[in-house]
Amino acid sequence: SEGGMYGATTSSEMNGGITAENTAEGAYGATTTSGAYGETAGGTMTDGTYSTSATGAYNSFGDASGAEGSTSEATNGAYGEATDGAYGEATATDEAYGEATATEGAYGETPPAEEAYGETPPDEGTNGEIPAEGAEMTPEGYLPGTAPGTGNVDLSLAELDNFKDTWDPYEPSDNAVFWHIPKAGGSTVKDVIGTCHRFVMATEFGITDGHENDPEIAVVYPGGGPVGQDRSPFVNVDTTTIAGIERAKQMGFADSGLADAVVTPFIYEADELFTPTAKGRLFTVFRHPIDRAISLFYYIQVADWEPSYRPDLQEWTLEQYATSDVAENNWMTRQLTNQLEGDLNDDHLALAMEVIRRKFLVGLMTQIGRTMERFERYFRWTYHVNPPNQEACRERLLSGGSNKNASGNKKEKPAEGSEAYQLLMWQNMYDVQLYQYIEHLFEEQEQYVADIPPDFRNIDATCCKCGPPTFPPEGFTCPLAIQN
Repeated sequence: SEGGMYGATTSSEMNGGITAENTAEGAYGATTTSGAYGETAGGTMTDGTYSTSATGAYNSFGDASGAEGSTSEATNGAYGEATDGAYGEATATDEAYGEATATEGAYGETPPAEEAYGETPPDEGTNGEIPAEGAEMTPEGYLPGTAPGTGNVDLSLAELDNFKDTWDPYEPSDNAVFWHIPKAGGSTVKDVIGTCHRFVMATEFGITDGHENDPEIAVVYPGGGPVGQDRSPFVNVDTTTIAGIERAKQMGFADSGLADAVVTPFIYEADELFTPTAKGRLFTVFRHPIDRAISLFYYIQVADWEPSYRPDLQEWTLEQYATSDVAENNWMTRQLTNQLEGDLNDDHLALAMEVIRRKFLVGLMTQIGRTMERFERYFRWTYHVNPPNQEACRERLLSGGSNKNASGNKKEKPAEGSEAYQLLMWQNMYDVQLYQYIEHLFEEQEQYVADIPPDFRNIDATCCKCGPPTFPPEGFTCPLAIQN
């Protein structure tokens, strides 16, 4: 993530005197609950983690046919250095703990490990709920670190009305909105879109070189580089801060139709960017919450380019981190429900699942090849610059990844059942259940692109850098080269 970690801080009065701020310049507002570590609350779960929609019977495609209980980061400098004519793709380096690296398979995707986290079947005597993997039930039959809700949850999602439901018919005017989750493979996806596909992006990089003062919305080419290298196009707004989102809204961002993809860590605030006639479509990549938490812990120890940099944590154990105010608490559930502070309960999990079900095309870091291919098919993305070079760029990024630090700060993952693992589990009990649902949804959403060829990105591709150049019927602006 260029410039900000999108949620490395948690609560106020953190160790080291750092105070979290849910502001434009803050760390995007991830906060802990009070007493989140190891706290056990009475009561039972709601009807089951896979049946928490309005009636408990919806499947992921919006009808009520299911039975109850059915489951239905390159650093500053934007997109890195150009390599072999691949238009500036970020170069892969080693990762601080646990980023998936390429092995054999289509487009370098990483196969799930043997201990991959799958859905846990209901256990007898647990009131029918599906416990988070690795969690032990209390004698009363509920999960530690959770609390019963009212069961009366508003699932209208009125605050996200300017985002289309995933099953709504595709229209070329739809705005693709990427929710960037830290340390979940998002930088790789973002770089494939911007560096390889060469699409116009709306990110924080659009306001560099003084473009934050532009009076009118436009496509700009900020940043320097070697003479002759193609520049990456951006809209002159910053969609990664609340203030930037408000500015983009006032400039008429949505109706301009200038961006091919928007990147933001703010779901609810970003809804204001769009209108009933120019709606957004949300998509993202998810990673198992425990793996993400461990990766984040080691990353902020060495990432001196990040505002969240914490070199003092190099002396900490993972157990110390997991019981501190620095560790995140159910970050995904909080962001998806806009409940950034205070305690969570089962109602929040139900709402988070409904937001995912209705509003998100989901991807998995462990299936990054399938994920990127699905995004391309879903949004009808094809190559328009130089298809062979673009395909090579894509394959390199998917096999190596982006935003990996070369510090060699790799650590061994704690074993399931160990103290460190259990402490992180208690901090992420709702997120782990949410991730189990997302894994299921990932397979189900294949139906959305079943009629679109897997190699869609190469079908009807054009080449504006070829001689003679070719262009799609809707037109395409070829990337500009750096002159000096």
